[in-house]
Amino acid sequence: MNEQLKKITFSALLFLLPFVLIVLTESVLRAANFAGERRAPFKKVENEPGWTGFNPEYPGRYFRGFLPALGFTPFREEPSTRTFRVVVLGGSSAAGFPYQWYHGFPTALEKRLMATMPGRHLEVINLGMTAVNSYTLWDLTRHVLAIQPNAVVVYAGHNEFYGALGAGTTPGFAPKGVWFGRLQLLLKRSVLYLALEQLIIGPPDYGLDPAANERTLMARVVQNAGIEQGDRIYRAGLRQFERNMRDVVDQLRGNDIPVFMGTLVSNLADQPPLSEAPGATAAYQAAGRALADGDTLRARTLFVEARDLDTIRFRAPSAVNDIIRSLADMPGVTLVDMERVFDRAAAPAIPGYNLFTDHLHPTANGYDLMGEAFHRALQREVLRANDTLSIAWQRPFEIDPVSQSQASILIDRLLSDYPFNKNVDPDETGAAYAEQLRIRRSSGRLADSLAVQIMMSPLSTQEALYEAVRISRERADTLAALRHFGSLLHWQPFNKALMRDAVDLALGSPAWDPHVEKLALHSASRTDDPHFWNALAVTQLRLKRPASALRALVEAERLEPASGVMLYNRARARLALGDTLGAQQDFNAYRQQRQ
Repeated sequence: MNEQLKKITFSALLFLLPFVLIVLTESVLRAANFAGERRAPFKKVENEPGWTGFNPEYPGRYFRGFLPALGFTPFREEPSTRTFRVVVLGGSSAAGFPYQWYHGFPTALEKRLMATMPGRHLEVINLGMTAVNSYTLWDLTRHVLAIQPNAVVVYAGHNEFYGALGAGTTPGFAPKGVWFGRLQLLLKRSVLYLALEQLIIGPPDYGLDPAANERTLMARVVQNAGIEQGDRIYRAGLRQFERNMRDVVDQLRGNDIPVFMGTLVSNLADQPPLSEAPGATAAYQAAGRALADGDTLRARTLFVEARDLDTIRFRAPSAVNDIIRSLADMPGVTLVDMERVFDRAAAPAIPGYNLFTDHLHPTANGYDLMGEAFHRALQREVLRANDTLSIAWQRPFEIDPVSQSQASILIDRLLSDYPFNKNVDPDETGAAYAEQLRIRRSSGRLADSLAVQIMMSPLSTQEALYEAVRISRERADTLAALRHFGSLLHWQPFNKALMRDAVDLALGSPAWDPHVEKLALHSASRTDDPHFWNALAVTQLRLKRPASALRALVEAERLEPASGVMLYNRARARLALGDTLGAQQDFNAYRQQRQ
Protein backbone atom coordinates (compact mmCIF):
# COMPACT_ATOMS: atom_id res chain seq x y z
CA MET A 1 0.00 0.00 0.00
CA ASN A 2 1.59 3.29 -1.09
CA GLU A 3 1.82 6.31 1.17
CA GLN A 4 -0.98 8.19 -0.57
CA LEU A 5 -3.42 5.29 -0.16
CA LYS A 6 -2.41 4.92 3.49
CA LYS A 7 -3.18 8.57 4.15
CA ILE A 8 -6.57 8.30 2.43
CA THR A 9 -7.43 5.15 4.40
CA PHE A 10 -6.35 6.74 7.68
CA SER A 11 -8.35 9.89 6.97
CA ALA A 12 -11.42 7.84 6.07
CA LEU A 13 -11.16 5.76 9.24
CA LEU A 14 -10.62 8.89 11.30
CA PHE A 15 -13.71 10.42 9.72
CA LEU A 16 -15.78 7.28 10.34
CA LEU A 17 -14.57 6.77 13.92
CA PRO A 18 -17.15 9.07 15.59
CA PHE A 19 -19.96 7.38 13.70
CA VAL A 20 -18.66 3.94 14.66
CA LEU A 21 -18.48 5.02 18.31
CA ILE A 22 -22.01 6.42 18.16
CA VAL A 23 -23.38 3.20 16.65
CA LEU A 24 -21.45 1.10 19.16
CA THR A 25 -22.68 3.18 22.11
CA GLU A 26 -26.24 3.03 20.81
CA SER A 27 -25.99 -0.77 20.50
CA VAL A 28 -24.59 -1.16 24.02
CA LEU A 29 -27.31 1.04 25.53
CA ARG A 30 -30.02 -0.88 23.69
CA ALA A 31 -28.54 -4.19 24.83
CA ALA A 32 -28.61 -2.87 28.40
CA ASN A 33 -32.26 -1.82 27.86
CA PHE A 34 -31.54 1.73 28.99
CA ALA A 35 -34.83 3.62 29.52
CA GLY A 36 -36.61 0.52 28.25
CA GLU A 37 -39.80 1.26 30.16
CA ARG A 38 -40.08 4.67 28.53
CA ARG A 39 -39.07 3.62 25.02
CA ALA A 40 -41.43 0.71 24.42
CA PRO A 41 -44.68 1.84 22.75
CA PHE A 42 -46.53 -1.33 23.73
CA LYS A 43 -46.77 -3.12 27.04
CA LYS A 44 -48.27 -6.53 27.79
CA VAL A 45 -51.24 -6.54 30.15
CA GLU A 46 -50.16 -8.20 33.38
CA ASN A 47 -51.76 -11.60 34.05
CA GLU A 48 -53.71 -11.48 30.78
CA PRO A 49 -51.86 -13.53 28.14
CA GLY A 50 -52.47 -12.38 24.58
CA TRP A 51 -53.44 -8.85 25.56
CA THR A 52 -51.39 -5.69 25.23
CA GLY A 53 -51.82 -1.93 25.31
CA PHE A 54 -49.97 1.30 24.77
CA ASN A 55 -47.31 1.89 27.39
CA PRO A 56 -48.50 4.63 29.79
CA GLU A 57 -44.90 5.86 30.15
CA TYR A 58 -44.35 6.27 26.42
CA PRO A 59 -46.00 9.74 26.20
CA GLY A 60 -43.18 11.01 28.41
CA ARG A 61 -41.10 11.41 25.25
CA TYR A 62 -43.17 14.47 24.38
CA PHE A 63 -42.79 16.31 27.72
CA ARG A 64 -40.43 16.67 30.65
CA GLY A 65 -42.65 18.41 33.21
CA PHE A 66 -45.60 16.01 33.27
CA LEU A 67 -46.83 12.73 31.89
CA PRO A 68 -50.09 12.90 29.94
CA ALA A 69 -52.40 10.07 30.90
CA LEU A 70 -53.47 7.38 28.46
CA GLY A 71 -56.77 5.60 28.84
CA PHE A 72 -56.58 1.89 29.66
CA THR A 73 -57.87 0.45 26.38
CA PRO A 74 -56.14 -2.93 25.93
CA PHE A 75 -56.31 -4.91 22.70
CA ARG A 76 -55.47 -8.37 21.43
CA GLU A 77 -51.90 -9.00 20.30
CA GLU A 78 -53.21 -11.16 17.45
CA PRO A 79 -56.52 -9.88 16.09
CA SER A 80 -58.89 -12.51 14.73
CA THR A 81 -61.30 -12.38 11.83
CA ARG A 82 -63.94 -11.31 14.37
CA THR A 83 -61.92 -8.27 15.48
CA PHE A 84 -62.91 -4.73 14.52
CA ARG A 85 -60.29 -2.27 15.72
CA VAL A 86 -60.50 1.51 15.79
CA VAL A 87 -57.69 3.84 16.89
CA VAL A 88 -58.54 7.34 18.10
CA LEU A 89 -55.91 10.11 17.83
CA GLY A 90 -56.12 13.56 19.33
CA GLY A 91 -55.55 15.84 22.31
CA SER A 92 -57.34 16.37 25.61
CA SER A 93 -60.82 16.32 24.03
CA ALA A 94 -60.07 12.85 22.63
CA ALA A 95 -58.83 11.89 26.11
CA GLY A 96 -62.19 12.99 27.60
CA PHE A 97 -61.02 15.91 29.78
CA PRO A 98 -62.28 16.89 32.35
CA TYR A 99 -63.64 13.35 32.76
CA GLN A 100 -61.84 10.02 32.71
CA TRP A 101 -61.30 8.50 29.28
CA TYR A 102 -64.37 6.27 29.53
CA HIS A 103 -66.69 9.29 29.57
CA GLY A 104 -65.20 10.73 26.37
CA PHE A 105 -66.40 10.38 22.81
CA PRO A 106 -64.23 7.30 21.96
CA THR A 107 -66.13 5.24 24.54
CA ALA A 108 -69.45 6.68 23.33
CA LEU A 109 -68.40 5.48 19.87
CA GLU A 110 -67.38 2.08 21.23
CA LYS A 111 -70.75 1.52 22.93
CA ARG A 112 -72.58 2.15 19.70
CA LEU A 113 -70.23 -0.14 17.79
CA MET A 114 -70.94 -2.91 20.30
CA ALA A 115 -74.64 -2.65 19.52
CA THR A 116 -74.04 -2.30 15.78
CA MET A 117 -71.72 -5.33 15.59
CA PRO A 118 -72.88 -7.75 18.33
CA GLY A 119 -70.59 -10.72 18.76
CA ARG A 120 -67.57 -9.02 17.17
CA HIS A 121 -64.37 -8.32 19.11
CA LEU A 122 -64.68 -4.54 19.34
CA GLU A 123 -61.52 -2.61 20.23
CA VAL A 124 -61.52 1.18 20.39
CA ILE A 125 -57.95 2.14 21.31
CA ASN A 126 -57.91 5.68 22.66
CA LEU A 127 -54.56 7.44 22.21
CA GLY A 128 -55.91 10.89 23.10
CA MET A 129 -53.51 12.84 25.33
CA THR A 130 -53.51 16.23 27.00
CA ALA A 131 -51.51 19.04 25.30
CA VAL A 132 -50.31 17.05 22.28
CA ASN A 133 -50.61 18.22 18.70
CA SER A 134 -49.93 17.09 15.15
CA TYR A 135 -46.27 16.32 15.88
CA THR A 136 -47.34 13.64 18.35
CA LEU A 137 -49.85 12.22 15.88
CA TRP A 138 -47.14 12.15 13.20
CA ASP A 139 -44.81 10.30 15.59
CA LEU A 140 -47.49 7.81 16.72
CA THR A 141 -48.63 6.88 13.23
CA ARG A 142 -45.88 4.26 12.78
CA HIS A 143 -47.15 2.47 15.90
CA VAL A 144 -50.75 2.76 14.75
CA LEU A 145 -49.82 1.10 11.45
CA ALA A 146 -48.14 -1.73 13.38
CA ILE A 147 -51.42 -2.78 15.04
CA GLN A 148 -53.40 -2.72 11.77
CA PRO A 149 -56.64 -0.94 12.72
CA ASN A 150 -59.78 -1.18 10.61
CA ALA A 151 -60.26 2.59 10.92
CA VAL A 152 -58.62 5.64 12.49
CA VAL A 153 -60.59 8.50 14.05
CA VAL A 154 -58.87 11.89 14.37
CA TYR A 155 -60.00 14.86 16.45
CA ALA A 156 -57.05 17.22 16.78
CA GLY A 157 -55.90 20.77 16.09
CA HIS A 158 -56.51 22.86 19.22
CA ASN A 159 -52.92 22.51 20.48
CA GLU A 160 -50.89 23.58 17.46
CA PHE A 161 -49.73 26.81 19.09
CA TYR A 162 -49.16 25.84 22.74
CA GLY A 163 -48.95 22.04 22.78
CA ALA A 164 -45.80 19.91 22.72
CA LEU A 165 -43.45 21.42 20.09
CA GLY A 166 -46.16 23.97 19.34
CA ALA A 167 -45.32 27.02 17.27
CA GLY A 168 -46.02 29.32 20.24
CA THR A 169 -44.02 27.36 22.83
CA THR A 170 -40.90 26.60 20.79
CA PRO A 171 -38.09 28.90 22.05
CA GLY A 172 -37.73 32.05 20.00
CA PHE A 173 -34.20 31.19 18.87
CA ALA A 174 -35.28 27.81 17.49
CA PRO A 175 -36.25 27.34 13.83
CA LYS A 176 -39.99 27.26 13.12
CA GLY A 177 -39.82 24.76 10.26
CA VAL A 178 -41.65 21.44 10.49
CA TRP A 179 -38.33 19.72 9.84
CA PHE A 180 -37.01 20.96 13.19
CA GLY A 181 -39.90 19.53 15.23
CA ARG A 182 -39.70 16.22 13.41
CA LEU A 183 -35.93 16.11 13.87
CA GLN A 184 -36.36 16.37 17.64
CA LEU A 185 -38.78 13.43 17.64
CA LEU A 186 -36.48 11.40 15.39
CA LEU A 187 -33.56 12.03 17.75
CA LYS A 188 -35.69 10.88 20.69
CA ARG A 189 -35.87 7.46 19.05
CA SER A 190 -32.15 7.12 19.81
CA VAL A 191 -31.20 5.63 23.18
CA LEU A 192 -27.97 7.62 23.09
CA TYR A 193 -29.97 10.84 22.82
CA LEU A 194 -32.07 9.86 25.86
CA ALA A 195 -28.93 8.97 27.81
CA LEU A 196 -27.27 12.30 27.01
CA GLU A 197 -30.48 14.16 27.83
CA GLN A 198 -30.66 12.47 31.22
CA LEU A 199 -26.96 13.05 31.88
CA ILE A 200 -27.05 16.75 31.01
CA ILE A 201 -30.56 17.85 32.00
CA GLY A 202 -31.45 15.11 34.47
CA PRO A 203 -34.26 12.55 34.51
CA PRO A 204 -37.77 13.72 33.58
CA ASP A 205 -39.97 14.89 36.44
CA TYR A 206 -43.48 13.42 36.27
CA GLY A 207 -44.46 14.22 39.84
CA LEU A 208 -47.72 16.08 39.19
CA ASP A 209 -51.14 15.01 38.05
CA PRO A 210 -51.63 15.48 34.27
CA ALA A 211 -54.67 17.72 34.63
CA ALA A 212 -52.88 19.90 37.19
CA ASN A 213 -49.96 20.20 34.81
CA GLU A 214 -52.26 21.25 32.02
CA ARG A 215 -53.55 24.11 34.13
CA THR A 216 -50.08 25.10 35.25
CA LEU A 217 -48.93 24.86 31.66
CA MET A 218 -51.75 27.15 30.49
CA ALA A 219 -51.00 29.74 33.15
CA ARG A 220 -47.27 29.64 32.41
CA VAL A 221 -47.37 29.56 28.61
CA VAL A 222 -49.82 32.33 27.90
CA GLN A 223 -48.23 35.06 29.98
CA ASN A 224 -46.37 36.44 26.94
CA ALA A 225 -47.70 34.26 24.18
CA GLY A 226 -50.04 36.50 22.23
CA ILE A 227 -50.18 35.35 18.60
CA GLU A 228 -51.69 37.78 16.12
CA GLN A 229 -53.72 36.44 13.22
CA GLY A 230 -51.42 36.11 10.22
CA ASP A 231 -48.12 36.70 12.03
CA ARG A 232 -45.07 34.44 11.70
CA ILE A 233 -45.97 32.15 14.62
CA TYR A 234 -49.58 31.93 13.50
CA ARG A 235 -48.52 30.85 10.01
CA ALA A 236 -46.02 28.37 11.46
CA GLY A 237 -48.76 26.73 13.55
CA LEU A 238 -51.02 26.29 10.54
CA ARG A 239 -48.14 25.06 8.40
CA GLN A 240 -47.05 22.41 10.92
CA PHE A 241 -50.64 21.18 11.31
CA GLU A 242 -51.21 20.86 7.58
CA ARG A 243 -47.89 19.17 6.79
CA ASN A 244 -47.96 16.77 9.74
CA MET A 245 -51.59 15.79 9.26
CA ARG A 246 -51.19 15.38 5.52
CA ASP A 247 -48.31 13.00 6.20
CA VAL A 248 -50.38 11.11 8.79
CA VAL A 249 -53.30 10.77 6.38
CA ASP A 250 -51.02 9.72 3.50
CA GLN A 251 -49.46 6.95 5.60
CA LEU A 252 -52.83 5.62 6.75
CA ARG A 253 -54.34 5.78 3.25
CA GLY A 254 -51.23 4.08 1.86
CA ASN A 255 -52.03 1.13 4.11
CA ASP A 256 -55.73 1.08 3.12
CA ILE A 257 -56.88 2.33 6.53
CA PRO A 258 -59.93 4.63 6.29
CA VAL A 259 -59.60 7.91 8.19
CA PHE A 260 -62.42 9.84 9.86
CA MET A 261 -61.54 13.45 10.68
CA GLY A 262 -63.73 15.67 12.84
CA THR A 263 -63.88 19.41 12.51
CA LEU A 264 -63.07 21.21 15.75
CA VAL A 265 -65.65 22.78 18.04
CA SER A 266 -65.27 25.25 20.89
CA ASN A 267 -67.29 27.39 23.25
CA LEU A 268 -68.42 30.37 21.18
CA ALA A 269 -71.27 32.01 23.08
CA ASP A 270 -69.99 31.88 26.65
CA GLN A 271 -66.21 32.18 26.31
CA PRO A 272 -65.01 35.80 26.04
CA PRO A 273 -61.63 36.28 24.35
CA LEU A 274 -58.83 35.08 26.61
CA SER A 275 -56.66 37.95 25.44
CA GLU A 276 -57.35 41.68 25.59
CA ALA A 277 -57.12 42.12 21.81
CA PRO A 278 -59.46 45.04 20.99
CA GLY A 279 -60.79 43.50 17.78
CA ALA A 280 -61.68 40.24 19.53
CA THR A 281 -63.38 42.03 22.41
CA ALA A 282 -65.39 44.26 20.08
CA ALA A 283 -66.54 41.31 17.99
CA TYR A 284 -67.58 39.35 21.10
CA GLN A 285 -69.60 42.26 22.46
CA ALA A 286 -71.27 42.82 19.08
CA ALA A 287 -72.12 39.11 18.94
CA GLY A 288 -73.83 39.34 22.32
CA ARG A 289 -75.95 42.26 21.13
CA ALA A 290 -76.90 40.44 17.93
CA LEU A 291 -77.89 37.35 19.91
CA ALA A 292 -80.03 39.45 22.26
CA ASP A 293 -81.76 40.92 19.19
CA GLY A 294 -82.53 37.42 17.90
CA ASP A 295 -80.13 37.60 14.94
CA THR A 296 -78.54 34.20 15.54
CA LEU A 297 -76.80 33.97 12.16
CA ARG A 298 -74.99 37.29 12.59
CA ALA A 299 -74.23 36.47 16.23
CA ARG A 300 -72.54 33.23 15.29
CA THR A 301 -70.45 34.95 12.62
CA LEU A 302 -69.27 37.51 15.16
CA PHE A 303 -68.58 34.91 17.86
CA VAL A 304 -66.39 33.03 15.36
CA GLU A 305 -64.63 36.29 14.48
CA ALA A 306 -63.99 36.97 18.17
CA ARG A 307 -62.45 33.53 18.60
CA ASP A 308 -60.29 33.91 15.48
CA LEU A 309 -58.99 37.31 16.59
CA ASP A 310 -58.26 36.13 20.14
CA THR A 311 -54.46 36.26 20.38
CA ILE A 312 -54.32 33.68 23.20
CA ARG A 313 -54.88 30.68 20.97
CA PHE A 314 -56.08 27.77 23.04
CA ARG A 315 -59.10 27.53 20.73
CA ALA A 316 -58.19 26.62 17.18
CA PRO A 317 -59.00 29.34 14.65
CA SER A 318 -61.26 28.71 11.65
CA ALA A 319 -58.18 28.22 9.47
CA VAL A 320 -57.52 24.87 11.19
CA ASN A 321 -60.95 23.60 10.22
CA ASP A 322 -60.31 24.80 6.68
CA ILE A 323 -57.23 22.56 6.60
CA ILE A 324 -59.23 19.63 8.00
CA ARG A 325 -61.85 20.06 5.29
CA SER A 326 -59.16 20.14 2.61
CA LEU A 327 -57.65 16.91 3.96
CA ALA A 328 -61.08 15.30 3.89
CA ASP A 329 -61.22 15.87 0.13
CA MET A 330 -58.62 13.11 -0.25
CA PRO A 331 -59.84 9.58 -1.14
CA GLY A 332 -60.19 7.37 1.92
CA VAL A 333 -60.82 10.30 4.27
CA THR A 334 -64.29 11.06 5.64
CA LEU A 335 -65.19 14.42 7.15
CA VAL A 336 -67.28 14.36 10.32
CA ASP A 337 -68.55 17.91 10.65
CA MET A 338 -68.71 18.43 14.42
CA GLU A 339 -69.36 22.15 13.95
CA ARG A 340 -72.64 21.30 12.28
CA VAL A 341 -73.47 18.67 14.92
CA PHE A 342 -72.95 21.11 17.80
CA ASP A 343 -74.76 23.96 16.05
CA ARG A 344 -77.80 21.75 15.59
CA ALA A 345 -77.70 20.53 19.18
CA ALA A 346 -77.44 24.09 20.52
CA ALA A 347 -80.17 25.55 18.25
CA PRO A 348 -81.82 28.00 18.41
CA ALA A 349 -78.89 29.39 20.40
CA ILE A 350 -75.14 29.01 19.78
CA PRO A 351 -72.79 26.46 21.40
CA GLY A 352 -71.71 27.65 24.84
CA TYR A 353 -71.90 26.22 28.33
CA ASN A 354 -74.92 24.25 27.14
CA LEU A 355 -72.41 21.88 25.46
CA PHE A 356 -69.00 22.81 26.91
CA THR A 357 -67.44 22.64 30.36
CA ASP A 358 -64.88 25.35 29.59
CA HIS A 359 -63.40 27.01 26.49
CA LEU A 360 -63.36 23.88 24.33
CA HIS A 361 -63.91 20.61 26.25
CA PRO A 362 -67.45 19.25 25.78
CA THR A 363 -69.83 18.22 28.52
CA ALA A 364 -70.70 14.54 28.90
CA ASN A 365 -73.65 15.20 26.62
CA GLY A 366 -71.37 16.90 24.10
CA TYR A 367 -68.99 13.95 24.08
CA ASP A 368 -71.96 11.66 23.50
CA LEU A 369 -72.94 13.75 20.47
CA MET A 370 -69.42 13.35 19.11
CA GLY A 371 -69.43 9.60 19.60
CA GLU A 372 -72.77 9.36 17.83
CA ALA A 373 -71.52 11.47 14.89
CA PHE A 374 -68.38 9.39 14.41
CA HIS A 375 -70.47 6.23 14.68
CA ARG A 376 -72.86 7.39 11.95
CA ALA A 377 -69.91 8.08 9.66
CA LEU A 378 -68.30 4.68 10.35
CA GLN A 379 -71.60 2.90 9.85
CA ARG A 380 -72.17 4.68 6.56
CA GLU A 381 -68.67 4.30 5.12
CA VAL A 382 -67.27 1.08 6.63
CA LEU A 383 -69.80 -1.04 8.50
CA ARG A 384 -73.03 -0.90 6.51
CA ALA A 385 -74.49 -3.18 9.19
CA ASN A 386 -78.22 -3.78 9.57
CA ASP A 387 -78.21 -6.64 12.10
CA THR A 388 -78.02 -4.46 15.22
CA LEU A 389 -79.31 -4.18 18.76
CA SER A 390 -81.85 -1.46 19.55
CA ILE A 391 -80.05 0.26 22.42
CA ALA A 392 -81.09 3.83 23.31
CA TRP A 393 -77.94 5.80 24.16
CA GLN A 394 -79.13 9.38 24.56
CA ARG A 395 -79.04 9.55 28.37
CA PRO A 396 -76.64 12.39 29.20
CA PHE A 397 -76.80 12.00 32.99
CA GLU A 398 -75.47 8.46 33.24
CA ILE A 399 -72.01 9.67 34.26
CA ASP A 400 -71.25 8.42 37.76
CA PRO A 401 -71.34 10.93 40.65
CA VAL A 402 -67.66 10.53 41.60
CA SER A 403 -66.54 11.24 38.03
CA GLN A 404 -68.89 14.22 37.85
CA SER A 405 -67.47 15.65 41.07
CA GLN A 406 -63.89 15.09 39.89
CA ALA A 407 -64.66 16.90 36.65
CA SER A 408 -66.25 19.81 38.47
CA ILE A 409 -63.16 20.22 40.67
CA LEU A 410 -60.85 20.24 37.65
CA ILE A 411 -62.99 22.76 35.77
CA ASP A 412 -63.39 25.04 38.78
CA ARG A 413 -59.64 25.11 39.24
CA LEU A 414 -59.00 25.64 35.54
CA LEU A 415 -61.41 28.55 35.23
CA SER A 416 -60.21 30.22 38.43
CA ASP A 417 -56.65 30.57 37.12
CA TYR A 418 -55.00 32.60 34.37
CA PRO A 419 -55.89 33.17 31.53
CA PHE A 420 -59.57 32.69 32.42
CA ASN A 421 -59.24 34.82 35.54
CA LYS A 422 -56.91 37.64 34.56
CA ASN A 423 -56.84 39.22 38.02
CA VAL A 424 -55.72 36.10 39.85
CA ASP A 425 -52.82 36.37 42.27
CA PRO A 426 -50.47 33.43 41.50
CA ASP A 427 -49.49 33.25 45.15
CA GLU A 428 -53.10 32.76 46.20
CA THR A 429 -54.13 30.06 43.73
CA GLY A 430 -52.97 27.20 45.96
CA ALA A 431 -54.88 28.53 48.96
CA ALA A 432 -58.01 29.08 46.89
CA TYR A 433 -57.81 25.51 45.55
CA ALA A 434 -57.38 24.13 49.08
CA GLU A 435 -60.44 26.08 50.23
CA GLN A 436 -62.44 24.74 47.30
CA LEU A 437 -61.54 21.17 48.28
CA ARG A 438 -62.38 21.85 51.94
CA ILE A 439 -65.86 23.07 50.99
CA ARG A 440 -66.49 20.01 48.85
CA ARG A 441 -65.17 17.64 51.49
CA SER A 442 -67.66 19.06 54.01
CA SER A 443 -70.62 19.03 51.59
CA GLY A 444 -71.92 15.77 53.01
CA ARG A 445 -72.06 14.16 49.56
CA LEU A 446 -70.31 10.83 49.10
CA ALA A 447 -69.12 11.69 45.59
CA ASP A 448 -67.52 14.96 46.72
CA SER A 449 -65.78 13.28 49.63
CA LEU A 450 -64.30 10.55 47.44
CA ALA A 451 -63.34 13.00 44.67
CA VAL A 452 -61.42 15.15 47.16
CA GLN A 453 -59.64 12.08 48.50
CA ILE A 454 -58.55 11.22 44.95
CA MET A 455 -57.11 14.73 44.60
CA MET A 456 -55.46 14.92 48.01
CA SER A 457 -54.48 11.39 49.02
CA PRO A 458 -53.03 8.21 47.49
CA LEU A 459 -56.59 6.93 46.90
CA SER A 460 -56.88 6.02 43.22
CA THR A 461 -59.97 6.59 41.08
CA GLN A 462 -60.42 2.84 40.81
CA GLU A 463 -60.34 2.40 44.59
CA ALA A 464 -62.76 5.30 45.02
CA LEU A 465 -65.21 3.67 42.60
CA TYR A 466 -65.03 0.39 44.53
CA GLU A 467 -65.81 2.31 47.70
CA ALA A 468 -68.65 4.20 46.01
CA VAL A 469 -70.21 0.92 44.86
CA ARG A 470 -69.93 -0.58 48.34
CA ILE A 471 -71.46 2.41 50.14
CA SER A 472 -74.18 2.91 47.54
CA ARG A 473 -75.24 -0.71 47.93
CA GLU A 474 -75.28 -0.39 51.70
CA ARG A 475 -77.56 2.61 51.30
CA ALA A 476 -79.75 0.69 48.82
CA ASP A 477 -79.00 3.39 46.24
CA THR A 478 -79.10 1.06 43.26
CA LEU A 479 -78.92 3.81 40.64
CA ALA A 480 -75.69 5.26 42.07
CA ALA A 481 -74.22 1.76 42.41
CA LEU A 482 -74.99 0.95 38.77
CA ARG A 483 -73.43 4.18 37.53
CA HIS A 484 -70.28 3.60 39.56
CA PHE A 485 -70.17 -0.01 38.34
CA GLY A 486 -70.35 1.30 34.77
CA SER A 487 -67.15 3.29 35.30
CA LEU A 488 -65.40 0.64 37.38
CA LEU A 489 -65.70 -1.97 34.64
CA HIS A 490 -63.44 0.15 32.42
CA TRP A 491 -60.69 -0.16 35.03
CA GLN A 492 -61.35 -3.92 35.29
CA PRO A 493 -62.04 -5.06 31.71
CA PHE A 494 -61.10 -8.69 32.44
CA ASN A 495 -62.90 -9.11 35.78
CA LYS A 496 -65.80 -11.39 34.87
CA ALA A 497 -66.93 -11.78 38.50
CA LEU A 498 -67.23 -8.01 38.86
CA MET A 499 -69.21 -7.87 35.62
CA ARG A 500 -71.64 -10.52 36.89
CA ASP A 501 -72.03 -8.66 40.17
CA ALA A 502 -72.85 -5.45 38.31
CA VAL A 503 -75.33 -7.02 35.88
CA ASP A 504 -77.07 -9.17 38.47
CA LEU A 505 -77.41 -6.33 40.99
CA ALA A 506 -80.59 -4.95 39.43
CA LEU A 507 -81.59 -7.54 36.85
CA GLY A 508 -84.51 -8.58 39.02
CA SER A 509 -86.18 -5.18 38.67
CA PRO A 510 -87.44 -3.82 35.33
CA ALA A 511 -86.97 -0.30 36.73
CA TRP A 512 -83.23 -0.51 36.13
CA ASP A 513 -83.30 -2.10 32.67
CA PRO A 514 -82.09 1.02 30.78
CA HIS A 515 -78.92 0.91 32.92
CA VAL A 516 -78.52 -2.85 33.14
CA GLU A 517 -78.73 -3.30 29.35
CA LYS A 518 -75.60 -1.20 28.88
CA LEU A 519 -73.70 -3.06 31.60
CA ALA A 520 -74.77 -6.36 30.04
CA LEU A 521 -73.73 -5.29 26.54
CA HIS A 522 -70.37 -4.04 27.84
CA SER A 523 -69.75 -7.36 29.63
CA ALA A 524 -71.04 -9.50 26.75
CA SER A 525 -68.73 -7.76 24.30
CA ARG A 526 -65.65 -8.46 26.42
CA THR A 527 -66.19 -12.07 27.50
CA ASP A 528 -67.27 -15.44 26.16
CA ASP A 529 -69.92 -15.82 28.88
CA PRO A 530 -73.46 -16.35 27.48
CA HIS A 531 -74.89 -15.15 30.81
CA PHE A 532 -74.50 -11.54 29.69
CA TRP A 533 -76.19 -12.04 26.32
CA ASN A 534 -79.10 -13.73 28.10
CA ALA A 535 -79.26 -10.87 30.62
CA LEU A 536 -79.26 -8.39 27.76
CA ALA A 537 -82.09 -10.29 26.09
CA VAL A 538 -84.16 -10.08 29.29
CA THR A 539 -83.78 -6.30 29.39
CA GLN A 540 -84.73 -6.01 25.72
CA LEU A 541 -87.84 -8.09 26.21
CA ARG A 542 -88.96 -5.98 29.16
CA LEU A 543 -88.24 -2.81 27.18
CA LYS A 544 -90.56 -4.11 24.40
CA ARG A 545 -87.74 -4.74 21.90
CA PRO A 546 -88.19 -8.43 20.97
CA ALA A 547 -86.17 -8.18 17.73
CA SER A 548 -83.24 -6.77 19.69
CA ALA A 549 -83.64 -9.54 22.26
CA LEU A 550 -83.59 -12.14 19.49
CA ARG A 551 -80.34 -10.68 18.14
CA ALA A 552 -78.71 -10.94 21.58
CA LEU A 553 -79.86 -14.55 21.83
CA VAL A 554 -78.09 -15.40 18.57
CA GLU A 555 -74.84 -14.72 20.45
CA ALA A 556 -76.01 -16.63 23.52
CA GLU A 557 -76.77 -19.64 21.32
CA ARG A 558 -73.39 -19.38 19.58
CA LEU A 559 -71.63 -19.65 22.94
CA GLU A 560 -73.96 -22.24 24.51
CA PRO A 561 -76.24 -23.90 21.92
CA ALA A 562 -78.24 -26.03 24.37
CA SER A 563 -78.75 -23.39 27.07
CA GLY A 564 -82.13 -23.67 28.76
CA VAL A 565 -82.08 -19.98 29.68
CA MET A 566 -81.49 -19.09 26.04
CA LEU A 567 -84.33 -21.34 24.86
CA TYR A 568 -86.79 -19.85 27.35
CA ASN A 569 -85.87 -16.26 26.44
CA ARG A 570 -85.99 -17.05 22.73
CA ALA A 571 -89.45 -18.55 23.09
CA ARG A 572 -90.63 -15.28 24.68
CA ALA A 573 -88.99 -13.17 21.95
CA ARG A 574 -90.48 -15.26 19.14
CA LEU A 575 -93.91 -15.15 20.74
CA ALA A 576 -93.69 -11.34 21.00
CA LEU A 577 -92.83 -11.20 17.30
CA GLY A 578 -95.79 -13.41 16.37
CA ASP A 579 -93.77 -16.57 15.62
CA THR A 580 -95.94 -18.92 17.65
CA LEU A 581 -94.59 -22.08 16.01
CA GLY A 582 -90.96 -21.17 16.73
CA ALA A 583 -91.89 -20.12 20.27
CA GLN A 584 -93.62 -23.47 20.87
CA GLN A 585 -90.58 -25.39 19.59
CA ASP A 586 -88.23 -23.47 21.88
CA PHE A 587 -90.52 -23.85 24.87
CA ASN A 588 -90.84 -27.62 24.28
CA ALA A 589 -87.05 -27.93 24.08
CA TYR A 590 -86.77 -25.90 27.29
CA ARG A 591 -89.27 -28.18 29.10
CA GLN A 592 -87.43 -31.30 27.97
CA GLN A 593 -84.22 -29.93 29.47
CA ARG A 594 -85.89 -29.35 32.81
CA GLN A 595 -87.40 -32.84 33.04
